[in-house]
Amino acid sequence: MAVFVFGVFPTGSYVEQRNELDRAVDELEQLEGDNDLLQRRVVRLESDEEIERVARQEFDMVLPDEESYLILPPGS
Repeated sequence: MAVFVFGVFPTGSYVEQRNELDRAVDELEQLEGDNDLLQRRVVRLESDEEIERVARQEFDMVLPDEESYLILPPGS
């Protein structure tokens, strides 16, 4: 009985902790990858060209001396 109590329970706990560690390592790798992508975007957004591109594409903005037109597909 003592072998069971002192042998099986610690082994189960060790396996559980090992699985939890593996999940944490996977999550850390994913977060580091996401962080890397975001850091590269920060660097790109430091340029006026990238700021203008984002403003035009994502927010449909134009410069003060420009006009914006929306072309609808036929049958609209």
